[in-house]
Amino acid sequence: MDIDLLRDFLSDDITIEYHEELPSTNDRALELAREGAPHGTLVLTEYQRNGRGRRGTTWSAPAGSSILASLIIRPAQPLKPHQLAIYSGAAVALALEISGIPARIKWPNDIMLNDLKIGGILVETTGDAVVIGFGINYHIAEEDFPENLHYPAGSLHNLVDCKETRESLLANIVLTLMEMLPGAYDDKMLKILLAWNKLNWIKRKRVRVTGPMGCVEGDGIFLSGNDMKFHVLRGGGVVPMPLSSKVEVL
Repeated sequence: MDIDLLRDFLSDDITIEYHEELPSTNDRALELAREGAPHGTLVLTEYQRNGRGRRGTTWSAPAGSSILASLIIRPAQPLKPHQLAIYSGAAVALALEISGIPARIKWPNDIMLNDLKIGGILVETTGDAVVIGFGINYHIAEEDFPENLHYPAGSLHNLVDCKETRESLLANIVLTLMEMLPGAYDDKMLKILLAWNKLNWIKRKRVRVTGPMGCVEGDGIFLSGNDMKFHVLRGGGVVPMPLSSKVEVL
C-alpha cells in the first residue's frame, strides 16, 4: 500500500495509521478510539493475524492481497446497531459501484460480486465512537482461499476488469463512508435506505427468514421507512420481520 498516494486521494481530515501486520485492525481502532482518536482515524494493515468477522467468524487473506481497514467515526447522533450495519453496507457497496464494480449487499452487510463474497464488514462501538472494519478481496488467487470457508468467496481481479488501485478504491470507500454518515439534521438515512435497497443482493431470491416470532419463507427482502423496517416478500404481499432476524438464501 502506497500511503503517500492514498493521502493524495483522501481529505486532510483523515488520519492514517499504517501497519505491515496487525492482529486485527478493529482491535487497534477500538484501542485508539478509547484513547480519544478523532473522527476520521483510519487503521490499515497488509496482513491480519486474527482478523474477525461477524458472529465469531474469522477473516483470512494473504499479505498484500486485500484491503484491510478500520475507520473510526464519531456520529453526531447515536445510531442503533441495525442502522450502523445498514449504513456501512450501503456505503461500501455504493463506493464499489461508483468505482465501476457492480457489487451488491447480502444481508446485512456482506459484499457480493457475481454471487461470490468479496468483502465483509464488522461494526463495533466503544463509548461515543463507532469502528467500521472492512475487508475487500482485491487480488487473491483461487488456490489461496482457505478450503474450510463457510461461503463461496471471490476476488475482484478474478471477477471483473478492475481499473482501481487498492489506494484509490480504499479512498473511495472511506470518503463514501464519511459522506453518507447520517447527521442530526439531514435526510441521509433515506439516501442510505434507497442505496441499500438498490444494491440488495437478495431482493428477488428465495429466502428463509427466522426471527423471534418464527420462520417465514418468501421471495426476497427489502427495507422501508426512516426507521428501516424489514419486510419479506411473500405471495404478492409482505411480512414484517425484526431486523435481528437470520436470513438464509434457499
